[in-house]
Amino acid sequence: MRIKSLAAVICLLLLSFSVSSCLKDDTNTNFSPNAVVMAFELDKVLGVNYIFTIDQLRGQIYNQDSLPVGSDTIIDRILITKLSVAGIATVRNSDNTQDSILNISDSLNLVGTMEKPFKFKVWAPDLLVHKEYSLEVRVHQQQPDSLTWGENPWTTTFAPSITGIQKSVVLNNEIFVYGPNSPVYKTDVTNGKTWSSATVNGLPNTELTSLIHSDNKLYATVANSTDAYTSTDGINWTLANLGNDIVTFIAPISNIITAIKTVDNVEHFATTDGSTWNIGEVVPQNFPRENISSTASVTSTGVDNVMIVGNIINPTENDTATVAWAYMVGQDWAPMVATTQTNCPKLENPSIMYYGGSYYIFGKGFEAIYKSIEGRAWTKVESMFLLPKAIVGKETDYSMVVGPNNFIWLMLSNPNEVWRGRLNRLGFIVQ
Repeated sequence: MRIKSLAAVICLLLLSFSVSSCLKDDTNTNFSPNAVVMAFELDKVLGVNYIFTIDQLRGQIYNQDSLPVGSDTIIDRILITKLSVAGIATVRNSDNTQDSILNISDSLNLVGTMEKPFKFKVWAPDLLVHKEYSLEVRVHQQQPDSLTWGENPWTTTFAPSITGIQKSVVLNNEIFVYGPNSPVYKTDVTNGKTWSSATVNGLPNTELTSLIHSDNKLYATVANSTDAYTSTDGINWTLANLGNDIVTFIAPISNIITAIKTVDNVEHFATTDGSTWNIGEVVPQNFPRENISSTASVTSTGVDNVMIVGNIINPTENDTATVAWAYMVGQDWAPMVATTQTNCPKLENPSIMYYGGSYYIFGKGFEAIYKSIEGRAWTKVESMFLLPKAIVGKETDYSMVVGPNNFIWLMLSNPNEVWRGRLNRLGFIVQ
């Protein structure tokens, strides 16, 4: 950095004041008594111009949108392209003994300003008052679009009695996991390490064939029964006032429940508000009926959109892909059919989630995650949004929920463990 003596600058300014007064010019020059930064801007980082906030009250300058991971190698030689002040800006030397003019034409090393902000002073034009500012350049320490699970499971002993197919759900800020011939296991969504078990009451068996959450209640169907059951606490269940002949619940949508119901020995789509049923079209053969997984999003017009995937009971030779089915209020279920080149491969016990602005599908065996923007054309995720390396290829039963704070919870039967992951950018604090 080129050093200019502050004392010399002050002398020149005072001399200019004297000359100005002797000339008796009719033009009056008014100098602001304020020592403030009026505008600040850094050179572009990776082609992006980041906006900086100037907090005059605290004397702080910072970027609300953090720079990308790895920007440290850029901001060690960054240029300040704009620094508008009412007077002059000075910076103290490394020995903290002398101030010099802050020359923005020199490249500055701003690495580490998150931990130790870069400080400088702004002097008013009359050089009688000054204000100190601290510059903080914020840089992401994590790749925003990476899905982080950690090196090890969140816990390795969550539900030892569950060895087969699972069903899980979030109710009242707790995760509930059910399995055949097993108690229900639950944990607080802010914990996930400590699980407790409870005996399920009111169900003929705990082999759930469907499980959904609607209007602060759980609804379920169980193996070898056409009745529906409901619970408000996940432990004590009663017969739901929904009649019988229910094949399976599909998904909740706003304040209605969608299901498959048998009418005159024919399976129909049906919806209910919890009291009466509306019967829809006949369910096609290739519609999933087992291990249904659902996810919800809201369209740009504010309409709830639900997508589901699952297993087809009697697949044909043409059922070679995992097809998502979509439903919007006032419409019927429709398959999101893609081309052969953009299909999601056929997966066993697939799970679907709308997460971070995209749809994702994976299944038993944890071979890969597949991504789609609209739920129709799918691509295999090759980097960043990946499953934990330790579980790839494991042929174990599992269940998945997305809980508060954008955490994805994976519960495995064998090995009996839980993994918790989150997309980095969904965990960043909004400034």
